Amino acid sequence: MTNHSFAVVAYKDSPYLPDCLNSLKDQTVKSDIYITTSTPSIYIDETAKKYGIKIFTTESGKGIAHDWNFGLSMAKTKYVTLAHQDDLYNNNYAELCIKAAEKFEDTLICFTGYSEIVGDKERDTTLMLTAKKLMNFMFMPLKKNIKSSRWKKFSQSFGTAIPCPSVMYNKETLHDFTFSEKYKVSLDWDAWLRMSEMKGRFVYIPKILSKHRIHEASATTEGIQTNVRQKEDFEIYCRIWPKSIAKILLKFYSGSYKSNEI
Repeated sequence: MTNHSFAVVAYKDSPYLPDCLNSLKDQTVKSDIYITTSTPSIYIDETAKKYGIKIFTTESGKGIAHDWNFGLSMAKTKYVTLAHQDDLYNNNYAELCIKAAEKFEDTLICFTGYSEIVGDKERDTTLMLTAKKLMNFMFMPLKKNIKSSRWKKFSQSFGTAIPCPSVMYNKETLHDFTFSEKYKVSLDWDAWLRMSEMKGRFVYIPKILSKHRIHEASATTEGIQTNVRQKEDFEIYCRIWPKSIAKILLKFYSGSYKSNEI
């Protein structure tokens, strides 16, 4: 019996959804795969039918956090990955994440390295990718896991070092954890900070096991273009640092946003 699920959070009619599903179907270990959506459509129905995947529908217009929380809630397994519909996962992603997480009884999340896809090209060296690699290397140079609440929080104090699409969640240790509907873009960073206060550890696999697609219609790109990302990041920085330091950190960190330019 599988102990891992891929919850594919589908929003509107993404042309990249079939590619994402192909990468999930091609995993070396079997996972439960299902689609959750707040924007049901004939396209999503037909795609799900083609791949033999169940669809669960939630109410629309509630925001990303609501959609992600619904995706998590539908998982019947110990582990679940919120698969972003535009992204791709290496065929050994689930196998290696489960193996790494099972080394500890208190794993909260397991996350991996990732690359970016722009058009038909893959890139693994950008300001954003380099920043995340450096932050994770600083705080997990040898063990590749952090248990101390202080160190977990400190590892996220200079910016979100955890690539959201690569994260596998342990529902047994996270219990009833939910993403905050207060944030539209930086809800993942807020989540890691709140998880850092929980008992348990973050487990890191530095290998590139997922590929994040950069395109104009993505929520991240829209959030940067409308300045929502900058405002939310600054608010989170101010939760960690004095306002004067938060301004300086945002100035440096926001430079990595250029990685999202098409």
